[in-house]
Amino acid sequence: MIIWAQEWTKQYRDKGKTDEVNSVCDRFLERIAVIPPDWDWQPIKPETLVRDINAERGLGFQAIPSLLATMLHGKKCIIHSGKTEQEIQWRKVQGGGSGKIGLYLVSKPFKANYTDKNGNEREGYFAYRLDFNVETQAGRFNNNGNLEPWIFLDLSCQRYPHEPLSDSNYGRDISVLMGMNKARLSDYEVDSTLVRLAIENNGKEKENLWGLQLPELLAAFKARALEKPETILNNLAKFGNLNNSTNWGDRDEYYLIHVEGYGYEHEKRKRGHSIKTGFSFLERGDIIARVLELLNGVLIPDNPMRSDIPTPSGKKVPLAMRDYEFISRPRKGRQLYQQIATDAISRALQGKPIHIFLIYREQDTCETVYQQLRDVFLLNENEDFPAHITVSKILIDNAKLLEKFNTDGLKPKDGSQFDRRMRDEHQAKRDLWRTFIQQRAIPLINFETAPHCLAIIEIGRIKTKGVLPQQNIKGAIREACIREGISSQMIQTVTPKSSDTEDGQNKLPSYSKPTKGRVMSAVLDGTLRQIGALYGLPSQVYEQAKIPKEIAQELDVIAFCRRKSSQNQGDIHYALAVRLRATGAVDVLLPDANDWIPYTQAGIAVGKIFAEARRDRQENKKRLQSKIKLSGTELVQFVARTVTKHLDRPSIVLIEAEGWRNGRGEDNDGIIWPQLQNENLLAKCNVLDFCHVPGHTCEYKRDNKQLQNLLAVIRIRAGKETPQYITNREAWNEDCPARDFPHLSGFYDQSAPGLLHFFSVGKLPKTQKAQGEMPIPELYKLGFQEDKYGANIPFKHQQMVEMVPFFVHPDFHFQTEEALKALCRVPHCLRCSPAWSMGNIVSPYPRHLGQELIEDHLCILGVNL
Repeated sequence: MIIWAQEWTKQYRDKGKTDEVNSVCDRFLERIAVIPPDWDWQPIKPETLVRDINAERGLGFQAIPSLLATMLHGKKCIIHSGKTEQEIQWRKVQGGGSGKIGLYLVSKPFKANYTDKNGNEREGYFAYRLDFNVETQAGRFNNNGNLEPWIFLDLSCQRYPHEPLSDSNYGRDISVLMGMNKARLSDYEVDSTLVRLAIENNGKEKENLWGLQLPELLAAFKARALEKPETILNNLAKFGNLNNSTNWGDRDEYYLIHVEGYGYEHEKRKRGHSIKTGFSFLERGDIIARVLELLNGVLIPDNPMRSDIPTPSGKKVPLAMRDYEFISRPRKGRQLYQQIATDAISRALQGKPIHIFLIYREQDTCETVYQQLRDVFLLNENEDFPAHITVSKILIDNAKLLEKFNTDGLKPKDGSQFDRRMRDEHQAKRDLWRTFIQQRAIPLINFETAPHCLAIIEIGRIKTKGVLPQQNIKGAIREACIREGISSQMIQTVTPKSSDTEDGQNKLPSYSKPTKGRVMSAVLDGTLRQIGALYGLPSQVYEQAKIPKEIAQELDVIAFCRRKSSQNQGDIHYALAVRLRATGAVDVLLPDANDWIPYTQAGIAVGKIFAEARRDRQENKKRLQSKIKLSGTELVQFVARTVTKHLDRPSIVLIEAEGWRNGRGEDNDGIIWPQLQNENLLAKCNVLDFCHVPGHTCEYKRDNKQLQNLLAVIRIRAGKETPQYITNREAWNEDCPARDFPHLSGFYDQSAPGLLHFFSVGKLPKTQKAQGEMPIPELYKLGFQEDKYGANIPFKHQQMVEMVPFFVHPDFHFQTEEALKALCRVPHCLRCSPAWSMGNIVSPYPRHLGQELIEDHLCILGVNL
């Protein structure tokens, strides 16, 4: 440890204020050299961690997955793809979990070959990856009164490239698995565990070096060195035992982990990985069943979840759950759907007109976007836009408007000089665009009608070879629009497909399917999502969810939305609340505001806040006293103030557990709203515990008059906090077909008494349509039937979203299980957006709107470039 610390501090010495930096390094080394006298190493039995998952500061969350991985290390199992047997041998890997120090499992590599749709022979390598994730469930306690561990087996496809790496993802480290077959120091044992190492790829002065000063550390120990990263990346097939050769000898193994965005050299051109991601339900079920057999009763599978009533489908789907694809289908009675489309936008704008500016450089972009705008309103060839919709075309006649930021030869390695240059370029580009808008767009606005203004702007190509992400002009343009009171939607230049013409004939340009989809997504996002439109009344959705009609017609659904980023990505922690009314009106409450504002105005308001935050005082990229970096106390104060002072109709409040229950490194000992934690939710399910909140300091009970409009709070969990699943089975080893759900589906789990746990699962996305067509659902990764190959199918399954209602109103008969399910069906049925036709969105619509509202304006800060 001391030797590592000495090597680690070398990178900081003689930099910045030399004396101060060297002093800090010296003091660090002095402290680390002293072994605390109270250290007392003691063994811990696994049973202790199982009985109390939070014992020893939550050690079980890391230790249990590592113990399970260790138990399976070297073990073999057989899966069956039709009549073909396939042996899987598991090998543990260090580098899993949130801290990248836990253990997970990978199989030996497998090689897959197939013929693609163009008749080309493809090949690639993959491994089965198995992670054990430990979670808990609110209300599920053991006999000792502690939360029971809830173990998820997360199976994924880990792909290994075998061709030289040509393109990586800018600013993101490259992960390599390394295995030793010979000790690095004599007299040390060799362990077959793979270790995840990082190759630095951060755009700084030195690129493609092993991270954490590993070469220096090994040299200090006089240990055998690692291969140079460049040598490995240029000859991946040589350094990884991809074909499981028995003659590999005592050489080290290196496996590059493929990530989306990587490109590889192939026959003098570049291509991605040939093996598609994911596995069929059938293969997932087979592998999990075999793993459970190997563990021999160590893990006990849960009972199957029970199905809720069917979510509306077919002709029963309310208009508010419909998307653009449905509305725009060719059919008789098109005029009716024209009116539906027009009414949706008019309702979202609360009767205000809309002025859309199509700001373009290339004619192809102009014509394609203009036609898509007409399609949004279902206009026939000779029809004009409705009277309350104005569309103006504006040519970008100054090429400087679209030029990327000029680095003046500086690079990210130049640190503050480069950052200062980018700030100056942003300001100059913003001012140039403001002048352009003031001269070309503002004079066209009829201020007497006070229209909502939207600019759809062509911005060239975002990703260009040799151009850094920091040179992106999107944020500067958006800020310029914000400061002129105009919402904006960016679109990259549209290019037609190349086509040969005969006899000098002029053919109309044609566009690829991805290009058409990109244009449609941009236009729908600007005209529907950015104004919070729905094609029908939410009240109809609530009635379908079995909410009593008299409540459904008045019901508000309020979602708290939060976004946090690291110091290298803007250092923000911002939140807002979005309210969806039964009438379809959408409003937003900002943390420092006293009242709700329409969603259409909120974009401008948030944009101005983010623009002003560019002036925030920072130290080492850490914001100080910023409006966009809320403390834990400010976040929970916002929640408490909203639910006690800003509910004027019957309301259901939605809040995600992650980020709201606690905050790492926050003030107030990391406490935000600990009532949302699994260990507290059941005991406090009939109160709102704001005892720790300044200005409240109490537990609000159900009979408090300030909360009479609050019907319930619903806590939401998703991502790694909910399990993978398989459909249509009572047990993992049951031999029967398994398909993705064709419709949005609801389930409930009765394993944890006292609280209802409702699970929402989205329908099979349209992008995965082939995944539901035979024989594909029965394919294993190495299998094939007819002309379909498992290795060429990108299997993707919808994740579960957990919804747990608490603080339920006693006066509306919502205390029964059926009534609790009705409450959960509201956010469940709201997992749809008119602007997204591919399937279900992950978040209920009001939360989706809030998340996207924040995301829209991160580019002003230079985040997510």
